[in-house]
Amino acid sequence: MKLHQLRTFVAVAEHRSIRGAARALFVSQPAVTRTIRELEQDLDILLLRRSVEGVELTEAGAALQVRARLLLEDIRRAREELDFMKEGGRGQVSAAVTSTIGLTVLPDALESFMRRMPEARISLTEDAPPLALEKLRSGVLDFIVTNTLADDLPGEFEQHPLFVMQLMVVARTGHPASAARSLRELQGQRWVVPSLNRSPFNRLFTSNGLEPPTATLGCESFGIATHLASRMDLLMLASTPAYEPELRPRQLEPIKLKERVPPVGVSVVTLQNARLTPAAKCLVECLEAVPLPTGLSRSPKTP
Repeated sequence: MKLHQLRTFVAVAEHRSIRGAARALFVSQPAVTRTIRELEQDLDILLLRRSVEGVELTEAGAALQVRARLLLEDIRRAREELDFMKEGGRGQVSAAVTSTIGLTVLPDALESFMRRMPEARISLTEDAPPLALEKLRSGVLDFIVTNTLADDLPGEFEQHPLFVMQLMVVARTGHPASAARSLRELQGQRWVVPSLNRSPFNRLFTSNGLEPPTATLGCESFGIATHLASRMDLLMLASTPAYEPELRPRQLEPIKLKERVPPVGVSVVTLQNARLTPAAKCLVECLEAVPLPTGLSRSPKTP
């Protein structure tokens, strides 16, 4: 396998089209077809099937796509690290972060990062697991900053504790349950919760010996969830650090419960034994050093 063959194959696999890959690579369609044919001959296996609808990956092609993308990203990172050693200050970092981190500590961390690496390029998303983990697996992301995933994390990843985050239950001003003081009073209410990671919500009730409510609306967008909670009779489990900047201006108020609301950990997730690029490592260091708002505290360092 040659590097240009893998680049061409990945382009075809992503575009599902010879024409689309040719445009992306700035080469002719016959050149793309020839390169794919050479790769299939080298490997002695069929990677693509062509049809009137475009291109489909064979089982072997789908397996190679995952490995090829990761290999190409590793090569890019290796080149970036060497360039950094030679010139310094340059680089690229791609990460997925939770909305709470994005709305609280991320601005200060980015200011520090950009002072240290003014020529670096940064790409941020708010992808939640499992999409973020798939992007991390394929090399699209350098790392993820997300709620600690505990036993849900596949063995190919590892997580490094970053913060401990306090949570609260909030409701709009005038919500029928605003005066509730017990979780039991909230079991029959409607909630808006993340659809892909319900662990903190479920733990709020199970840790207090109660069944989690079933009347829930799944929503991955923090912005949409807070808007809905501010306009409807929906309860929401939210992070304490986001209250002053984001929730209070929307007339969302904390419900003063007698039960303890369990905090959640926030971790940096990487591939197992991954070597971060200088840019990615620098951004993680800036996140670790940033001043923390109320409701966030440092995770204790593990030995």
